[in-house]
Parts: sequence; structure tokens; C-alpha cells
Amino acid sequence: MLAAFVVSAAPHPASAQSIAGEGPFAANFVGYAEAEDEPLQVGPDRFVGLTNSTLTAMNAENAEYLHNQTGRCVGTWTVDNALKTFEQHVNCTYTDADGDQIYEQADFEAQPLGDTPVGTGRWLGGSGKYAGLSGVFEIRTRTLRSARAGLVQYVGTKQGQFRLPAPE
Repeated sequence: MLAAFVVSAAPHPASAQSIAGEGPFAANFVGYAEAEDEPLQVGPDRFVGLTNSTLTAMNAENAEYLHNQTGRCVGTWTVDNALKTFEQHVNCTYTDADGDQIYEQADFEAQPLGDTPVGTGRWLGGSGKYAGLSGVFEIRTRTLRSARAGLVQYVGTKQGQFRLPAPE
């Protein structure tokens, strides 16, 4: 069975003064994706599928600006059973309790099937208190045994660097 690995995280509903700055961060996340569309076969052993995922991020060590955020990610994944590889590219938007948003891009370049997928994430800015957010981070995901048919469930971590300028 083909499974879409999806990732993401998000920031904390705090004032801009308390989250401005830069440095390392770490966050944990849980998510799920409905397996609504059948993958498209694009070769003898190659399949492409769509990702539409919902998640929640929680802060971890040194992640004061990441906590209790909801997010949605949309993207594509590719599995090549002949080469035994997986690849995924997603864009995500996260919203905090105040309605401020963060924008993220995550890329999982081709890597062996069955491993814990490792990708690179980038903060692409945001709205409100997250305007100007930037940084790069590593993302690791693990697909879990689903609680029901048609649902992909996963957990993951992300850690790296962030920079959030002080408000003007």
C-alpha cells in the first residue's frame, strides 16, 4: 500500500515581543491525511499522489515560539517501487489562536522507501506577529499504523534555526 508522508509544524500564539529573535528550535507534530484520491500510475512501478494533510504542532526544547498550532499542508509525493524510493514536496500554512499565519515549504528529495523520511523545511514568512519569519530546519516523519482504513497517520520532529525580526 502506498502511504503519503506529510510534515509540518507551527508557531505559538504569543506577542511579537516575546517571540522576536533568532536561534535554534525543536518541535514535535502529529498529523493525518485522508487517502481520498487514488495514486496515479506514471510508469511500470512509479506512482504519484496528492497530499492534503491536517496537523498539530507542539513546542519542544528551545521552541518558545512553537506551540499548539494547527496547520494544513498540500503537495505531491512520488513512489518508485523499482528504485525503491520515495519523494515528497509540500507547502503548509499554520494559524495560531490570534489568526496570525506562518508559511512553510518542505521538500523530501528522493530517498529509500521504508526509512524514516528526512526532509528540509523553510519558513517562507507569515502574517501578523510572524511577518518576516525565515529559517531552515530538518524534518523527520514516521507513519503510524492507522486507526482506520483510508487515513494516513504520522508523527514527526523538526529542528533547526529561525529568525523573526522585531516588529516595526
